[in-house]
Amino acid sequence: MTRQLARRQQRERAAGIVLAALGVAVLIVAVIALRSPNGHGTHAGQATTTPTTRPSSSPKSSPKSSPKSSPKSSPKSSPKSSPTTSPTATKLPLVVLNNTLVVALAERAKVRFQAGGWTVTSTGNLVNDIVSTCAYFDPADPGAEAAARALQAQFPTIKRVAPKFAQLPAGPIVVVLTRDYS
Repeated sequence: MTRQLARRQQRERAAGIVLAALGVAVLIVAVIALRSPNGHGTHAGQATTTPTTRPSSSPKSSPKSSPKSSPKSSPKSSPKSSPTTSPTATKLPLVVLNNTLVVALAERAKVRFQAGGWTVTSTGNLVNDIVSTCAYFDPADPGAEAAARALQAQFPTIKRVAPKFAQLPAGPIVVVLTRDYS
């Protein structure tokens, strides 16, 4: 009888250990799922981007944003932007990153920026501690800061303009959307 009781206790202990391990595994999966919704996992501070697949749109929009074609582009863009931006600011390509848990926010912002005359080369997600929506510019690109400020003037939901940091993808301007973006 004591032997049966010992075996039963051993089985119950083993079942408890297996159940605890299963609980820990479920907890780990839940934390990962909450940190990277929609399967777009990143490490803290790294961005994942998805290039747009509309090659036909870039030739149409490049005359508007190309500095080489400024005689043709300045009459088209100056009525929209002259009151709020400097005449020398050109609309450079944008990368738009979603740093929120709102699904497809970068895609919605892309449509909005494109409707405003900007070219969006890619969208994606970012997991980082960005305080407010910001247009990050590449300091090595001579017109990037002016273009980022023009973008901010056109879209006041962009709260800040700042130089890019290392974990952001390549591009003259990277817009990181946070909870304050509307």
